Amino acid sequence: MSTTVVGCFDDRSDAAAVQQDLIAAGIDRNNVRMTASGATGTTQRDEPGFWESIKETFGFADDDDRATYGEAARRGGIIVSVESPDTSAERVVDIMRRHNAVDLDSRAAEWRSEGWAGYAAGGQTTQQQQAQPEARTTQAQGAEAIPVVEEQLRVGKRAVQNGGVRVYSRVTETPVEEQVNLREERVSVERRPVDRPIGDADRAFQERSIEATEMAEEAVVAKEARVVEEIVVNKDVDQRTETVRDTVRRTDVDVESLPGQRAGDRTASTAGMSYDDFTTELASDARYRGRDWDAMESDVRTSFQQRYPHGRWDDSRDVIRQGYERMRQKNRS
Repeated sequence: MSTTVVGCFDDRSDAAAVQQDLIAAGIDRNNVRMTASGATGTTQRDEPGFWESIKETFGFADDDDRATYGEAARRGGIIVSVESPDTSAERVVDIMRRHNAVDLDSRAAEWRSEGWAGYAAGGQTTQQQQAQPEARTTQAQGAEAIPVVEEQLRVGKRAVQNGGVRVYSRVTETPVEEQVNLREERVSVERRPVDRPIGDADRAFQERSIEATEMAEEAVVAKEARVVEEIVVNKDVDQRTETVRDTVRRTDVDVESLPGQRAGDRTASTAGMSYDDFTTELASDARYRGRDWDAMESDVRTSFQQRYPHGRWDDSRDVIRQGYERMRQKNRS
């Protein structure tokens, strides 16, 4: 799924830097669109075709957003639209913020304080739209379903190799030496001169043979292999519990009651007050994040009475609630 992120910049160099950084971050060049107004204040910017081109170029479904960005372009702002995967949307927003993206909610509040009333389809002001509600209202026919999508976290397991031990055995030769005593016999023949009479023991004139054998010892080498050590490789298995943390998304559908013409005329003119700043602060206040209107109405009423001591809560309640819901939806997108 893809998400369209739109930002407005006062300086063309900031918008160009955003475009370069987005392309460098892997966003397809064809998915990064930038538009800038011509001379500020030209009448062609008030033509219906201009507002329709803003809607078609940047995909604004909300008329208020389309009117705000259209006014920003009319006043000389540069608008950058990026279509990116849902997983890259936060990175796109960070890049835009680094390059001085304009806070259009605050700008719109300033423009309204100067007399800007906003634009509706066809270039009409909001006052003209209220006078001719049938010109822009389309009634839904039949039933239309809005899917409520919720992500579920599933955690599995897979085996990964974390390293190990490899044991090699190899044969090496080491020179050794030992000393051994060896016995060796030698036979010698000696002639001795003798002068004596022959005796019986002399066995005269008989043939005889005498042999003397020489014996000697020599070193004999034998090798015996003996086990002198063992290398044992063991593997231990441990079990551990790991907590996996992630975020899952859910589509929340808010049902808003649309006031009739009479209620709209009454609430729009309540004491001549504008509560845009107040609803903007409510939508960005961390105390109200994730709470529905019924749960937070009591706290909102207290804040309203502190800020507008002369305001009437019963007359202003619907206007503030509608503005709060609209700002919260805009923050989500």
